[in-house]
Amino acid sequence: MGYSRKSKGPDLPGFQDLVEQDLKTGKFRAVYLLAGEDTLRMEGVINKIRKDVLGETGSAFNYHIFQGDQTPVEKILQQALSLPMLGNRQVIWVKQADKCPGGNDGMAALEKYLGKPVPETILILTADKVDKRKKWVKVCQEGKFLFDFTPPAGEALVQWVLKAARRENLPLEPDQARVLCELVGNDLLSLKSEIDKLALLADDRGGGISAEEIGRIIMDQAALEGYEITAHLEPGKAREVLRTWYRLSEWGRSAYEIAPLIISRVRKGSILAAGRSSGMDDRDIAALSGQNPWGLRYLEPMVRGMGKDGLGDALSAALSCDRRLKGSPLKPNIIIEKLILDLCRTDRK
Repeated sequence: MGYSRKSKGPDLPGFQDLVEQDLKTGKFRAVYLLAGEDTLRMEGVINKIRKDVLGETGSAFNYHIFQGDQTPVEKILQQALSLPMLGNRQVIWVKQADKCPGGNDGMAALEKYLGKPVPETILILTADKVDKRKKWVKVCQEGKFLFDFTPPAGEALVQWVLKAARRENLPLEPDQARVLCELVGNDLLSLKSEIDKLALLADDRGGGISAEEIGRIIMDQAALEGYEITAHLEPGKAREVLRTWYRLSEWGRSAYEIAPLIISRVRKGSILAAGRSSGMDDRDIAALSGQNPWGLRYLEPMVRGMGKDGLGDALSAALSCDRRLKGSPLKPNIIIEKLILDLCRTDRK
């Protein structure tokens, strides 16, 4: 998963705006449209609204969840227009709201409701992405109901990891947080899961886990994911890459798992070299290719050692390896070893 993030317009507020304007003040809107892939913070916001508005006891009667791709708009609006049961307010969460089935009449009814929502109902619509050309989305934006929940990227993501680690009393260093981001991507739920694993390990040791130990654990995980085998992929480093491959093989990793990692690494290096030769800077290359600008540093030795033309030949060799794995009589391990030796030739450039 890449780190690139398209900039949002100044009129589109995000997570922090929602926290400051609504969650801290307790002044909740009648409608929320939360759009983006930041599901961890999105669900946290929804749970906060539910607890503050309904309390724990009111949730059983006045908290309703609908799957948008399975629920007609008319059914959702029927619930939104109904009175709360044994309480003053109700909260409705519609997942995948952009996929709700409904004809022109249903969408017209939705737009009418969004223009004048029921005060007793808090209607929360969530979606990975929304089409801002659609009228119902425009109504939400005009009503200040639309919030951007694109996951943080780059250094903002690193700071999120460091903050999450501090909450778990983990002595995580910035460089270690960056490695975690490079390995896991910008999925906050997955990053939180990795931080929780480290916290459990620290708890098992009675809290006695140092930053150095955390670093070793992270890099061990990196090796298990094939990270190390691609980090050393450059001319003259065949011994290091083969040594890593043999260790991964002993641990049960197959050639079919490692080959895609190598192909991906070479492809990223090819993109970086081609972009630079066209006069682009690394930040623009990262944004266009869905990579983390910080992560490009790991491609530098390979790009410098192979050059643009050498990387083109290397990519062809990697893709040829993939085809041989699917149809060659040679053993898969031998095919990977031949690829590593080919890619790490000193005359590659």
